[in-house]
Amino acid sequence: MNTARGPGPRLPFGNMRFRLEIDMLAEGGATEVVFPEARLQPRGRKAGDAQYGPLIIKRGLTASRDWHGWWDAARRDKRAPRRRVRVMLLDDSGATVAAWLFGDVVPVSYQLSPLNALGNEAVIETLELSVGSMEAEAAAEKHR
Repeated sequence: MNTARGPGPRLPFGNMRFRLEIDMLAEGGATEVVFPEARLQPRGRKAGDAQYGPLIIKRGLTASRDWHGWWDAARRDKRAPRRRVRVMLLDDSGATVAAWLFGDVVPVSYQLSPLNALGNEAVIETLELSVGSMEAEAAAEKHR
């Protein structure tokens, strides 16, 4: 039986507690994060180089226009403003148990969810981000 360094079995972390931070944006919070696929180049000059799929982040639309502003700046400027994005997985007490740092990130798509006069759901704002690098940070020692 696989057990943690204390009493009880080692259980996987849940996916519902996390925090998102984006450099130079005051409000980074998200309701959903879809991690990019990471693949190694198998052949050629760049064998072993990693290629990343998109990082997708979603949140409920608020009065803040920072996500749209970042996307709009990328749309208007040939040298799009690149940022770092950090995603932290939290335990029940709010402590970070794992984190991923994405570098050289730039928006490539911005989307709002549909409006529905018969519904009562939050409007969801979605950013699809191009990722240049990805680093995983170690889990806190107490969770190993």
